[in-house]
Amino acid sequence: MSTSDSLRPIPHPSARLVGADGTITKPWYDWLNQLAEKLAELTPLEGAATYDPPSLADGAGTTTTVTVPGAALGDFATAAFSLPTAGITITAWVSAQNIVSVRFQNESGGPLDIAGGRLAARVQK
Repeated sequence: MSTSDSLRPIPHPSARLVGADGTITKPWYDWLNQLAEKLAELTPLEGAATYDPPSLADGAGTTTTVTVPGAALGDFATAAFSLPTAGITITAWVSAQNIVSVRFQNESGGPLDIAGGRLAARVQK
């Protein structure tokens, strides 16, 4: 975290949190607002779509996309499918602005045909 990304120091313990009028004092108000902004940045971005993967021979794969508003190249991405995926490796990455690509790769040793389900993608800034 760079210095500009860091929270300013917590107000001194002698600084009153609440003023005589019952409102939060400025040093604490500013610090709490900055903290809230930083916490909002940690909230993951999410998107989902219905997806029915094609039948996959052993070693074969297929790739689809999920729209995740706010996703940007370089962000961390993960994906999950709503049905059992034993033998399938699922990999996710941000491939374009607002788009997460998800690869289903059959590594089971035989053909697999999983039913359609909900494909969810999550992006962490």
